[in-house]
Amino acid sequence: MPAPLRCPTCHAPLDIPPEHATTARCSYCGAGVLLTERGGHVQAAAAQQRHADAIADVLAQLRAGSMIGAIKVYRDHFGVGLAEARHAVERLQAGQSGGPVPPRTRTASTRGPRMFGLGLAVLTIFTLIYFETRDPADAPATPRPAPTELLAPAVPAPPVDAGPPPFAEPVLRFGSEGTGAGRFEDARSVAVDGAGRIYVAEYSGGRVQVFDSAGTFVTQWMADPRMPLVDMAADRGGTVYIVQSGRIRRYEGATGRALGEFPRPQRFGYDDVTVALDGSLWAATQNGVVHLDRDGGVRRTVDLKRAVDEDASPERVAVDGNGHLFVLDRWKGEVYHLDPDGKFIDRFAGGDGGSGGAMTPEDIAIDGRGRVYVSDMGTAIRVFDPSGRVIGTFGGSDVVFGLAFNDRDELLASHRNKNQVVKYRLAD
Repeated sequence: MPAPLRCPTCHAPLDIPPEHATTARCSYCGAGVLLTERGGHVQAAAAQQRHADAIADVLAQLRAGSMIGAIKVYRDHFGVGLAEARHAVERLQAGQSGGPVPPRTRTASTRGPRMFGLGLAVLTIFTLIYFETRDPADAPATPRPAPTELLAPAVPAPPVDAGPPPFAEPVLRFGSEGTGAGRFEDARSVAVDGAGRIYVAEYSGGRVQVFDSAGTFVTQWMADPRMPLVDMAADRGGTVYIVQSGRIRRYEGATGRALGEFPRPQRFGYDDVTVALDGSLWAATQNGVVHLDRDGGVRRTVDLKRAVDEDASPERVAVDGNGHLFVLDRWKGEVYHLDPDGKFIDRFAGGDGGSGGAMTPEDIAIDGRGRVYVSDMGTAIRVFDPSGRVIGTFGGSDVVFGLAFNDRDELLASHRNKNQVVKYRLAD
């Protein structure tokens, strides 16, 4: 029997929500609750305002006695390293910077100080996140376009300041904030097919927009609007693979026509999918990676808890032209290198990133030369050679989520906090 849903603010049990509901309200404390899903399991998170879900979840983990869980939630949501996350959670636990939210009692006098403490903690963290992720070189914000302007046209990227030759330079930017054509609200996934069509997906609502290779809006279609869209990939023929509810579904990229669903693994749902050059797929689960044929049949399963160590937590996977696998462990900030047979070769990055390693990674991709690219909240994009040596960084301090390469070895990156997709050309 599944564990009952609890309010992340006061920890009271929630009434059973209707099927497919995405929001609820706690009948005890009145807090708004967002119903989210990972690996096929529904979870409850506070929905008062952006990032308040993370604070409430951290406090809920602390109340449950899970310091490790609290640190993981804090690190995943706010883009800091392990040491910074541990320090911040310890401060919350000790009652500093607003303090933790204590278990709710039925006396009315506790509500005001408790909610004030939560609000102060959220406000403090929001301020830190803004100044950590803000690019000092950004120009003043462009005035919002008139309501009659339906499209956000692609514009050439601004010139790069003089200095050492960059590892990669932006050659195209498109997108802005909103819900119209070519606008984004929370775009985290990006993919590109063999014809150069670019697909950009929102985390919530199931919206997928299609652009040509120049960043001009073509059309849009919808995946499942009820559940978070956690990853997306496209093959050379224009089939788009989307991960939602722990399942992989196929769509015709140009039209959004549904093409069927892969069988869901019995034990763990899928968290990520990528397409190999031969058209087969590799997918990540909570326990390892799975090699699939084009119809979803399982060719091979690699248990990373046995191949690497029992604490491995794979969330993203990429494959190079020789079939070598690079698996991203976002919790540890590490990349695991496996040979085509799934045997462990090496691991790199991790720790506090003193040598340039990825500290708070989001996605992973591989270029035509076998170099490994990791989007990192601390330093937008880090580049490693196949042996794990850091050879470059670019993108400033932007928050970058999804990564995808086209056939010209140009990198598409979703700069989520700027509501833009940026195309980078690699230096020779």
